[in-house]
Amino acid sequence: MSLRLARRCARVSWTTTSSQICLALFLVACASDPLPVSNSDSPVPDMSGHWEIDYARSDSVQTQVNASFREVQRELRRRSEAAERGGSYQGVPLGDLNKLIAVAKMAELVTESELLEVYQDSQRVRIERENSFALTCDLQKLRSVPSQLGAETCWWDGQQLHFHVLLPDGLLIKHRFVRSADGLSLSQRTALIAPGVARDMEVARIFSRYDPAARGYRCIETLSRGRVCTTEQDVFGEGGF
Repeated sequence: MSLRLARRCARVSWTTTSSQICLALFLVACASDPLPVSNSDSPVPDMSGHWEIDYARSDSVQTQVNASFREVQRELRRRSEAAERGGSYQGVPLGDLNKLIAVAKMAELVTESELLEVYQDSQRVRIERENSFALTCDLQKLRSVPSQLGAETCWWDGQQLHFHVLLPDGLLIKHRFVRSADGLSLSQRTALIAPGVARDMEVARIFSRYDPAARGYRCIETLSRGRVCTTEQDVFGEGGF
């Protein structure tokens, strides 16, 4: 987990258990290799390379939160109308609204990365995420290690790569990655499922392939200043050789 993400976790105003969730997420990120649950013998797509967010085709967390609260408002209105008529109403449970807000804030943290860098071979997939911890799937290690911090699993399902992170308080974070047929886009669909929350929080992010060398600048992560970008200079000077 990046230093920036850890600092943001510390600043977020949580419910009574949300700070524990954030701490668990930090510790799980620093734990040993994830625990794959299955392996696929069929050919899988090559997701390796550099990817940047396409905001025009991606969801925003705020949109998902607004949809959840509109649903809650509709449900409250139905209950009020039923009470005015003196009848009973059996609707969907509203869930804990405070927990819904906490889950939304967590969704912002785990989906905020604008850049991805994917390393992939026949044995391992590693997804480096800007301002967040990497998702690593070792497809050759089928083992289970008891932990009080949580559990992380990953597997290929046909053309889809899954990562699940289960935290001690019951929050389940599910990532699903799918590459487009032409290899130019990468879809990341993230769902957060929490006890006491009636509606799952789902965020779809679409990334486009790009060549970092063609941008004319280079970026690195530093502990003191975060992400630092510098202009790449032509080693031959203007005009080439």
